[in-house]
Amino acid sequence: MATLNFLTGNAGKLAEAQTLFSPLGWDVQRFEIEGEIPEIIEPQTDNLTTVALAKIAQGVELLASQGRLQESLLVEDSGLFIDALPEFPGVYSAHVLQSIGCEGILRLLDDERSAHFLTAAVLWTGEAVEVFIGRCDGKIAMKIRGDDGFGYDPIFIPDSNDDDRTFAEMPQEEKSACSHRGRALRALYDFLNENGA
Repeated sequence: MATLNFLTGNAGKLAEAQTLFSPLGWDVQRFEIEGEIPEIIEPQTDNLTTVALAKIAQGVELLASQGRLQESLLVEDSGLFIDALPEFPGVYSAHVLQSIGCEGILRLLDDERSAHFLTAAVLWTGEAVEVFIGRCDGKIAMKIRGDDGFGYDPIFIPDSNDDDRTFAEMPQEEKSACSHRGRALRALYDFLNENGA
């Protein structure tokens, strides 16, 4: 089984990647150095891909410092974009979630509730950098619903869902089938397959 290092401190993101890749023969492991997740600095920018590319550049430097440059490394950056709140929370989604939570987002909205998630997944193949984008359109729920998932999952209803369930009301496999992160990671998997990885 091939190993894919994932530089993330988010257990939910790690679990989602493991759920998707494990049946396909990939062992997704959290990238650590001496048992610790290395700290990286996110640039202040309004573009997810720019953030993810900055993360992979730092990650590749860390691999090189450990003599592991030939190993694969994955980073990703995701954001929730709410139409009624242009570019918000966007690239600052993690910070906004920590600051005001899902409850705070619900308080900011009136009738206009359309939104979308974007993910920029960036892979270091051991030789080059590849970028994969995933998008999921939907809307913000009227209230928090569901016990599964993480982040904004309890308030996001994907358009592909006929029964108005939030991500947090879906089993992990169902969420991954339509989520922004699932779409980006499947594009990444297709790339690895096509290139004999």
